[in-house]
Amino acid sequence: MTAAAAMPLPVGEVSTAGVPRPLAQALAAELVLASSMLADLAYDLGSDGATLRRHMASLQRIDHITQIQLAIADLLRTSNGSDGDIAQVTLQDMADRLRAFLAGGPRPASEAS
Repeated sequence: MTAAAAMPLPVGEVSTAGVPRPLAQALAAELVLASSMLADLAYDLGSDGATLRRHMASLQRIDHITQIQLAIADLLRTSNGSDGDIAQVTLQDMADRLRAFLAGGPRPASEAS
């Protein structure tokens, strides 16, 4: 990915290409697959008691990441491009970040938990 492609568009601007519906559907399917792979990994790691005790917080973060990926997949599958689409996001922290982004608010590079 180029540096220009990694930079977000300013709020209110639309990509000239957009994301065609078939590509959005394919991306959603890939996110579901990645979520399943991460969930399987977390399950494998958590099945060892010692690993589970040492890395419980990290395993919970993996679960949170999979939930975010699934929420994005749902948005890609069902979004009509309106701000109201965020109402379907059940992860409050993610919905808050999306609303802040759309409102032109601060965009942290990463979020500490």
